[in-house]
Amino acid sequence: MDENLARWTFQSIVKHFVDTANGLSLPYFVEGIDERSDADMRANHVELRITGPEVKEISNGYYHVSAVINFLFTEQMDIDGADAYTIQRWVGKFASDMMEPVPIYRLGTGADDDQSLVGCLRVDKGKNEKVRIFHFGQVKPDTRERLAVCDAVFSMELHN
Repeated sequence: MDENLARWTFQSIVKHFVDTANGLSLPYFVEGIDERSDADMRANHVELRITGPEVKEISNGYYHVSAVINFLFTEQMDIDGADAYTIQRWVGKFASDMMEPVPIYRLGTGADDDQSLVGCLRVDKGKNEKVRIFHFGQVKPDTRERLAVCDAVFSMELHN
């Protein structure tokens, strides 16, 4: 397994979903990477959180790679009666885009970072795997914001 796989996976996932957020004009933050101000956190936005990759050698030189891709959505509630379904549209768009393969490239500036394709993460096809959506609604009665989450387990097979 290449020592750069974790970085390539992380960077590729981040890059892949930028267009989704931009298409919705939704500020996009990456947990653990992007600095956010209090004002940023009190505005509409989506945060990407990645768990993994987890790598398991399933045979000599053959690897199973998995990662959890999770999006946390925050929508400020508008008192003027704006569309109450905005957050559902955001979540729906991300969920739809999560059903597509996520290409993993050798991104970066190092000697091994030639931008070539490593493989594609796909939503696991197991019996219990799926893109999951959770709508939490207004979590705190004194805070005028709605929260939702969209996540899935992704995997791919690699070999040397």
